[in-house]
Amino acid sequence: MTGNQLHPDVDQFIQCLLRIEQILTEHQEEFWLSKIVRVRRATENSDGHCVRSFLSFFGGMGSFNDLVLNAPRSANDVLDRERRRGYELAQALK
Repeated sequence: MTGNQLHPDVDQFIQCLLRIEQILTEHQEEFWLSKIVRVRRATENSDGHCVRSFLSFFGGMGSFNDLVLNAPRSANDVLDRERRRGYELAQALK
């Protein structure tokens, strides 16, 4: 849990964002890492705009779903799974 009593769905979203942060940190993807960190912090502070911010990362050229890490396929598979999960969670929260 994140410390304050957040709804379990919000906490799941935060945990997913933390996993995405870890992957991005491991592969030195600073641009998207900074965006994900901002969304996670806003989520932890119960800022309702965080979900829309996260969802805005998807779609269009150069979006988060286009990111391919300079890493083995397995790392990209993990990122893709967490990215999809985060998107699903955000859709459910909006």
